[in-house]
Amino acid sequence: MDSSGGSIPPLKLASRSISAQIADHVEQLIMTGTLKPGTRLPSERQLAAQFKVSRASIREALSELESKHLIERVQGRGSTVLDPMSNTRRLAALMKATDTDLRNAIELRESVEPQIAALAAQRARPIDLAALSSTIDQEADKGISPERSLQLDIQFHLLLAHATGNTMLLTVLQFSFKCTEHVRERSHQTAAGRRISLIGHQLIEEAVKARDPGQARHAMIRHLADVRDISALVQ
Repeated sequence: MDSSGGSIPPLKLASRSISAQIADHVEQLIMTGTLKPGTRLPSERQLAAQFKVSRASIREALSELESKHLIERVQGRGSTVLDPMSNTRRLAALMKATDTDLRNAIELRESVEPQIAALAAQRARPIDLAALSSTIDQEADKGISPERSLQLDIQFHLLLAHATGNTMLLTVLQFSFKCTEHVRERSHQTAAGRRISLIGHQLIEEAVKARDPGQARHAMIRHLADVRDISALVQ
């Protein structure tokens, strides 16, 4: 766990709420793993100087991130990045790893993720689209390791959920991922599994960029059907 100070990339501020923009920017960095759990953020004074805003705006942004359990703020120690999956890990640990749980988790994904894709097509901001594209570009690397492929797979789906702006959908999705973790790990061990995952993501991204909710929903349904087939082979 890296407890050293985190470097925040620059942000071009628009006319909407400054604190909300900064919070969105940092949240995106946390969700994509640019800011890793345990990283200590710069002080309020340093962030205010970097973004050229008031410390009040920084405090509002940090408060929003804290309310989403993405950072921990301790007086005298500053703000530290938390693991965005930590809450769902604790919840998943309470469940037994049974075949029924796995089937239920897959059904949960098939019920929720098509709607997530459709909403993302309607609501995704340019920063969300850029993050999805960056993730897919990394997935397309032919020399990618199974471990990195799995990380990027999860990252893609979390970014898609994040693009909806609905934190409850994001939490539900994180929980389903924890319940299917062992199957996903095995599916990414094969080149075929990694290729199928990439193709599915590319089709979903195309529909989201085209602002086509119906096509995004269809692409996700097709992708999850492929995932179900892979899961049946590796169990």
